[in-house]
Amino acid sequence: MHPSAPLRDLKKLNTFVRVAERRSFTKAAADLRTTPSVISKHMKELEDSLGFSLLSRSTHGILLTDAGEGLLQNCLRMLSTLDDYVVEARNLQSGPFGTLRVQTTGDHAGSILATLAAEFAGRHPGLRVHLSVLADDGVCVEDGFDVIVASKKPPLPGLEDCDLGEVRHVVCASPEYFQSAGRPSEPKDLREHNCLANLYSGPKSWPFQSGSRQIHVEVKGSLSSNSGAALIQMAREGRGIVRAPRRLVGEDLSNKTLESIFDKSALSPERLRVFFAKAKHQPVKTTEFVRFLLEAISAR
Repeated sequence: MHPSAPLRDLKKLNTFVRVAERRSFTKAAADLRTTPSVISKHMKELEDSLGFSLLSRSTHGILLTDAGEGLLQNCLRMLSTLDDYVVEARNLQSGPFGTLRVQTTGDHAGSILATLAAEFAGRHPGLRVHLSVLADDGVCVEDGFDVIVASKKPPLPGLEDCDLGEVRHVVCASPEYFQSAGRPSEPKDLREHNCLANLYSGPKSWPFQSGSRQIHVEVKGSLSSNSGAALIQMAREGRGIVRAPRRLVGEDLSNKTLESIFDKSALSPERLRVFFAKAKHQPVKTTEFVRFLLEAISAR
C-alpha cells in the first residue's frame, strides 16, 4: 500500500474528525447515521493502515494521542481549505445570490444608494438587496451587514474600504428666504443668518476656502435636525440656509426652488467610502456590488 493511501480515504478521515470532536463513538455514529460498531471498525482500520494509535480510552471517555491531535489539526486545515474552495467555486458558477445587506445614511440613500441598489438587484435575479437607512449624523451599525456606505468609518474592527469619491456640497436657500433675510455676500456673513444644520451632535461650522487658507464659519439657527432630508425641506420652505450634498438638491437648483451661494469657496472635505469585512474569500455578492458602485459613481 502506498504510504499516503490511508490519508486518501476521506470517509475514514471524516469519521476520525467526528470522533475526535465528539469524544464518543456513540455520538459520532449518531451524527454520521451509522452504528458505533461501524465507527469502531473504521477507526481500527485507519490506525492499522497508518501504523500508529490515534485514540485512547479513559474513564473520561475517548482521548486523542499526540499523533491523533496532530492528524486532527491537519484534517481541520484541509477541511477549511476545501470549504474556501467550495465557496469560491459556487460564487464563480452562480454569481450573486442570497441577500445583500447594505447600510447607509438617509443622505446617501436619498442621493444615490436607493437608485443604485435597485439597479444592481435588477441585474441579478437571484439576489435580494436590503437597504438599511440609519441616522444621517453617523453610521450606528446594526447587526448584520455586507457593505456599509458612509463618509465616516464605522466603529468596527477588521474592515476594508474603497474610496467612492468626494461628496460635493453646496450652500443654498430658497429665493423667499434671501428676499426676506438678505443674501450673505461672504461666508462670515452666515453668522447673522438662520442656518439649518445638526446643531445637536453634528458639526457646528461649515468649511470654506478663503484665498490660500481654509476657514470654518460657525453657524447657528432656530432649527436643527439629524436628517439631511428634513433640513433640505426646511430650506425649501424658506426657513433658512442649508449646506447639503449637491446630488440631493440638484433638481431644486435646476428649477430654482433653491439658489446656491459661495459656489467657488464652499468646500466638500467629506469622501464617500464603501466598507466591508476583511475575508480571504469574499462572497461574490459583496465583490460585485463594490465593483458596481465604483463604476457607477465614477461614471456620474
